[in-house]
Amino acid sequence: MVEETAGGVIVHGAKQLATAAPISNETYVSLSATFVRRADPRFVLAFSIPTDSPGLKILCREPVSQWAGSYGHPLATRYDEQDAMLFFDHVLVPWNRIFMLYDSAPLLQRLGSEANFRGWGNLCRIHQRMKVMTAVATLIAEAIGVIEYREVAAKLGEMATYTEMWQHAMDGVEHNAYLAENGLMSLGSMSGMNIYFAQTSARMVELLREIAGSGMIMQPSENDLANPEFRPYLDRYMPGRGVDVEYKSRLFRLAHDLAVSSFGMRQEIYEYWHGGDPNRNRINLLRTYDQADITARIKALIAEPLRS
Repeated sequence: MVEETAGGVIVHGAKQLATAAPISNETYVSLSATFVRRADPRFVLAFSIPTDSPGLKILCREPVSQWAGSYGHPLATRYDEQDAMLFFDHVLVPWNRIFMLYDSAPLLQRLGSEANFRGWGNLCRIHQRMKVMTAVATLIAEAIGVIEYREVAAKLGEMATYTEMWQHAMDGVEHNAYLAENGLMSLGSMSGMNIYFAQTSARMVELLREIAGSGMIMQPSENDLANPEFRPYLDRYMPGRGVDVEYKSRLFRLAHDLAVSSFGMRQEIYEYWHGGDPNRNRINLLRTYDQADITARIKALIAEPLRS
């Protein structure tokens, strides 16, 4: 915020990773959870304005869904979320469009424990992503006949463990729901969950790649499958264990879109950063993590000679 006027405030600067900005009617801008405690109050603001507001410019990244109508990229053609940089060249934000200015307390409350259903949808999305990756890895292991291998089964079990742990955490968030002082129902604390997934998402992608092997990048396309000259060779040399080449190739192409393609890589970068810098988030969590009771007990234990 560079200036206050009778009609509102003047905003000048840039905002990164505005998902779906070029096709939106409204643009919401706010600090991330990582930067809510900015030292300079001019940077503490949240607002929503029409996307065609004078002075607002949008720079889109290169799309990853470049294969319209292709069966080879089933996720990219459906779910590519265009990311963008927003440039604010002295944009007027009317007073009635401002949710927060100078003081981060409203945002801290929204990101805190009261009425925090905003984050529930994200937890459900993450759980579905984990389930899909685990299921695709399992189907691949079956399709190439390696699911009984001890190493492969252990890797699948590791993926299932992460998925089950996330379900347990979601159950705990629901179980600890309570009625807040403002009369609204609130879910229990979600602190640490996005940090956990930022750590485990990359590992699950890595496991999927290891289970699938080089087959993830060497599969026939739909055009190849329909080619009468190539099809006999594909049927003979590229089927799976008990499955035909069509099933196997389409399954691997789905895995490719999850873990190898430009869409998959964009998604993995998103999972790591969308909740803010994981390292800074860990530090912020540590600063609010209540260890008073257990540290007091430990200090009391070592305040006298330890018994054998």
